[in-house]
Amino acid sequence: MRNVGIFLACALIAFWMLGGGVVHFVSPEAFFPIVPDWLPELEVVLISGAVEIAIGLGVIVRRTRALAGLAFAALCAGFLPLHLWDFFRPDPVFEVPVAASIRIGVQFALIAIGLWLWKASGR
Repeated sequence: MRNVGIFLACALIAFWMLGGGVVHFVSPEAFFPIVPDWLPELEVVLISGAVEIAIGLGVIVRRTRALAGLAFAALCAGFLPLHLWDFFRPDPVFEVPVAASIRIGVQFALIAIGLWLWKASGR
């Protein structure tokens, strides 16, 4: 059962990170609204896209899986302040408060999945 859990966690993270990472390069402007004004939009989007692709590839390779799981949890934890900032600003990306609340809750679930994969893959 543990192997099934590892497979599902890896599939979720790889799909989420590789898909999202590619979109950062194909349509970077889609992510500009979530980048705070005091940060360079394009650079932040491209760097985060590259990190997402690296994590997506990392969970596929058994040797790097634990580290990639930890990196995924750290990245999701790093994005959490941005989601909270967006939730409380006057013109949030997700205009519907319920959608923004769900997004914040999903961040916590993703952090937990990354930490679980890190531990389950043998650190």
